[in-house]
Amino acid sequence: MADLFSILKATIDLLAFRHNFREVRKIVGKKPAILPIIKADGYGHGLVPLAKESLKLGAPMLGIGTVAEGIELRHAKIASPILVIDGIFKDEAREILKHHLTPVIFSHDIALELNRIAGKAGKTVSVHLKFDTGMSRLGFLFGESGKALKKIRKLKNLHVEGVMTHLASSPDSSSPQTEIQLARFNKIIEMARNEGFNPKWIHAANSGAIINFPSSRYNMVRPGIILYGAPPCPARGVAFKQVMTVSSRLISVKNIPHGEGVGYNATYVTPRTKKVGLVVGGYAHGVNRLLSNNGFVLWKKKSLLPMLGNICMDNFMVDLSKVPTAKAGDEVILMGPQNDKVSAKGWADLTNSIPYEIFCSLGKSAKKVWK
Repeated sequence: MADLFSILKATIDLLAFRHNFREVRKIVGKKPAILPIIKADGYGHGLVPLAKESLKLGAPMLGIGTVAEGIELRHAKIASPILVIDGIFKDEAREILKHHLTPVIFSHDIALELNRIAGKAGKTVSVHLKFDTGMSRLGFLFGESGKALKKIRKLKNLHVEGVMTHLASSPDSSSPQTEIQLARFNKIIEMARNEGFNPKWIHAANSGAIINFPSSRYNMVRPGIILYGAPPCPARGVAFKQVMTVSSRLISVKNIPHGEGVGYNATYVTPRTKKVGLVVGGYAHGVNRLLSNNGFVLWKKKSLLPMLGNICMDNFMVDLSKVPTAKAGDEVILMGPQNDKVSAKGWADLTNSIPYEIFCSLGKSAKKVWK
């Protein structure tokens, strides 16, 4: 018997992903390498298929979040360099060596453990050093950068392949924070070279910085959300295509009499007899409750249907008044590029969220199909 929720389907358009990758290349030019960020299961789009696509498109390295994701890629026979950008715990050092992963280093304790494990194995581990220039998240603090570099320099079994930072406000071209962060990062690069480091890769530019701050591109850029077709800010001269479409089906269709409540707490009451459909998929599957009486789905890729009542755990109701031929079994698009109101940005605007969260939430539950 098929799982009811296998009806929820995320169709991943690989042609759109390729298009977006090439649009990034159009923005940055020929020189900077493109490090695609495919962490969190490729932002919900599928880790392994997007890794393979990225390598076909010329990515020299893949950016993932965790050691577990790196191991998954190695089990999928992907042999390219893999950067674990969200850091590691000390007890993951052996897995780093075993699976030939490249960790981002943000503390001396982690560096010491990696150096120790590598030394015992008679190996050298490539690492990227991350510096906190103003994000207040992962990385050596800016004020401690010189001291950190001196300590790392003494660890003979670490090879510093890269130096990086993360920009907190790059989608806002008017914010002074990015320029402050880049000025600090440039000082760190200078300090690293004075300590004798010669990193192959220097990178800071995320999606917003790729668009807004050419000086942030160095010799590698890290596109994330723009690869999935939801740029965090306007980008002149390029057009990104949303990669994911999430669809479901109507499981029930019936006429609800005038004056009846629809859904929990009767937050919608029928003003007349109304044809109402029940769609498979609810907040347990990434359909945010803030879409209650607020969102839309698309029937047969053309007719917008308003959501009625509160979103339930496993389903929600829609108004079928304008589509009298709708019947149980019909496909509806929950989220996709076909209409602005059901796009990832449309969902994000309605739920006080961001497209990142929309993709990850819906992609987690839906059965993925790559085309």
